[in-house]
Amino acid sequence: MDDSPYSGDPADTDTALLAAIQEARQLRREDELERSQAQLLALMEEYPDHPLVLFEVGGAYDVMGEVEMAIPYYRRAIDAGLEGADRQECLICLGSSLRLAGEHDEAVETLEQAADEFPANNSGRVFLALAHYSNGDADLAVSTLLSVLLETTRDEGILAYADALDYYKDNLDETLDG
Repeated sequence: MDDSPYSGDPADTDTALLAAIQEARQLRREDELERSQAQLLALMEEYPDHPLVLFEVGGAYDVMGEVEMAIPYYRRAIDAGLEGADRQECLICLGSSLRLAGEHDEAVETLEQAADEFPANNSGRVFLALAHYSNGDADLAVSTLLSVLLETTRDEGILAYADALDYYKDNLDETLDG
């Protein structure tokens, strides 16, 4: 039996907590970053192991440009059982933060996890491409971006070249010289 106070079921989560988190998110959208962070840090005192609180505290540090402070909160949120769309977003935020912190191998691993767990979410694959590039694998980065582009575009000009782009995404170095 799970003894954690968070079951992953929103019905089991304190309504006041969710309201406080929504308020902190709204403050963030209104560029009231310090107030949002202060509210979330206060929630940490009451809910120190709640995955959504941990994720939001990480996000508060992240948007304030303190990505190295955000990383441990993102990790703890995932370890505490963050689920669904919040988990997907947290994995992407963690991977992006790791990339910015110069932890390129771990960024790739984390973003691959996000892409594997949430294959329908293309933003994770785009951030994975950035991590591949930062990790010195420009070919894989471009190939990944071309794949996402070909799967998602409605641009007729790009679609006119879909067959060629699909071929080149796997043959980036091909030239007439072979």
